[in-house]
Amino acid sequence: SGATLIIDKVHKLVPEITNFTSEVRQDLGYSAQVNSYCSWPSKQGFSCHYDTHEVFILQIEGNKEWYVFSDTLKYPLTEQKSASETPPEGDPYLKCTLTPGDVLYIPRGHWHYAVALDQPSLHLTLGIHCQTGVDFLDWLVSELRQNEAWRESLPLRFDAEPLDQSIDNLIQNLKQYLTNSDIQERYNRYLDGLVKPLARYSLPAQAGFNIFPNGVETRFSNPKFKRLKISQLPDQNGYKIIVSGKEIILGGVTESLVENLFTRETFTGSDVMTWLPGFDWEVDVVPLLTHLVTEGIIFVDTRV
Repeated sequence: SGATLIIDKVHKLVPEITNFTSEVRQDLGYSAQVNSYCSWPSKQGFSCHYDTHEVFILQIEGNKEWYVFSDTLKYPLTEQKSASETPPEGDPYLKCTLTPGDVLYIPRGHWHYAVALDQPSLHLTLGIHCQTGVDFLDWLVSELRQNEAWRESLPLRFDAEPLDQSIDNLIQNLKQYLTNSDIQERYNRYLDGLVKPLARYSLPAQAGFNIFPNGVETRFSNPKFKRLKISQLPDQNGYKIIVSGKEIILGGVTESLVENLFTRETFTGSDVMTWLPGFDWEVDVVPLLTHLVTEGIIFVDTRV
């Protein structure tokens, strides 16, 4: 009756797709992944279904005919799978054939299926996992867990009045929290942490060993596609850097040093000494670079 060969998370296996996915993450600001699908000629691999994320189909080999139907549940969440819903009746609003190089966008929640034509078909699916209002509330709840007022037990229900008063107090607490805290900035920082470049490691240096194999001439590199925000400290004596959701404070340095350190593709310890005239290698620069390496913000470049 048909089948499809699937390789999940192929973005972790093929370097070119890894770079592509990281760039998509950087541009869109949301998590993304790529799966690959191989189908046999004239066979339908999947029954009609919808996905709970945005989908882009990238046709690689062969031709495949796609049928796309309207949604029956607006903006389904991750747990609201199509298996528990009834497919729509009627004709698809889109019927098209993809050939190599074509791209098709299927919105979240829109039902679809596909059939390979007269030869095997290979396509990649780029899935974009956008955040929703529910995701924001989930994050907000995790933040409120740090506040003892929200961890305290509610009054016993012998009498409704104490419970009602406690709920009123929590509502006022929440209103004050939403009004006075820097929620937008912290939520954006949290999202940056979710879309950091796909995992790359620099061992043993990232574990704190042999960080400077060539001393001051050791070469370092910045990962591609990282989200970077640089702002001056309130006292104007340094900079706050938020990179991939991590916050770094560098005091007493120039803006040019910060830009060189975090935006150059590669640099050496000797370069950093040039950017920091008057600073000591052992006392100032080694601790700085060690911290950045062990945090996974920069990497020891071991390429010859």
